[in-house]
Amino acid sequence: MLNKIMGGGGKIKLESFIHDKRLWILSLFKNAKQHQKIKARLQQLEQQNKDLIFQNNTQKNALKKLTPQAFLRKIEIHLAEHCNLNCFSCNHFSQLAPKGFPDLNKFEKDMEKLAQITHKLISLIVFTGGEPLLNPNCKHFFAIARKYFPDSAIWLITNGILLDKQPKDFWDSMQKHKIELHPTKYPIKVDWEFVESQCKAYGIPLVFFNDARVEKTSFKTILEPKGNLDIFNAFTNCHQVGNCTHFGNGKLYPCNIVPNIHYFNSAFNQNLPITPLDSIDIYKAKDYNEILQFLAKPIPFCRFCNLAKWKSIGEWKTSKKDISEYLEL
Repeated sequence: MLNKIMGGGGKIKLESFIHDKRLWILSLFKNAKQHQKIKARLQQLEQQNKDLIFQNNTQKNALKKLTPQAFLRKIEIHLAEHCNLNCFSCNHFSQLAPKGFPDLNKFEKDMEKLAQITHKLISLIVFTGGEPLLNPNCKHFFAIARKYFPDSAIWLITNGILLDKQPKDFWDSMQKHKIELHPTKYPIKVDWEFVESQCKAYGIPLVFFNDARVEKTSFKTILEPKGNLDIFNAFTNCHQVGNCTHFGNGKLYPCNIVPNIHYFNSAFNQNLPITPLDSIDIYKAKDYNEILQFLAKPIPFCRFCNLAKWKSIGEWKTSKKDISEYLEL
């Protein structure tokens, strides 16, 4: 081939050939560098797009929490303050609470007033705790809730330990008043086959609160006793807002931390104060709109919740009832 190139002014042709090949090789390097620049720029744009989507979702979530609902989506009610489990950093502080149940007569009075002021427009009522099955009168609470809220979904959330100890009238009441069973699956021994068979026999919906295939993990709820946190950021970043509205003793709270913080204060000799501005009294509210407006704004107590530090710590563990479970270490 070289002879062909050299023939007929071959030296010039060879130089031209070498020149062209050199340019071709250089172009490969140049294109490779250009491709790397384009790739890097595309990765940068992709990350910027992800950041913009995240910021947009954050703003949408904040706007959603600051916009009053048309009506309450969900309220939570304790049937027991204490619990038969001893969970690490419980955000209801149930492992610190003494034995306690709501007064049945007071409960009926409160539910009647709540139905009146909300026009019975509450999507979901959740019985929780503590462990609600420690309350020997669950069936009466079921009946009262259904009496005043005939169209609402009503759930019972339980760790399941006492389900196989419940008498027939408990299951009859669940069936009659259309109570759904939503147990949380902990890494403990529970006869779930029995529970499933009972629910099937009584026609009671059984839906695990977490996931039937996933056991409960532990979560660390971190507080800031100095109360120097940004209230707006705490409120707009709180997953409990709109999802964990607590109802007890005639008052509504935007979360379940505030109404139960007195157990934390008592156990650890702390003074994270609750003010009248941290809840709304249904007997003093002028109408449903005032309640919905209240639940869509930060409360003074938000300054004690270090939401940015709340985190999962892996497999479920028991509490040592030490204040370090609620502090950033």
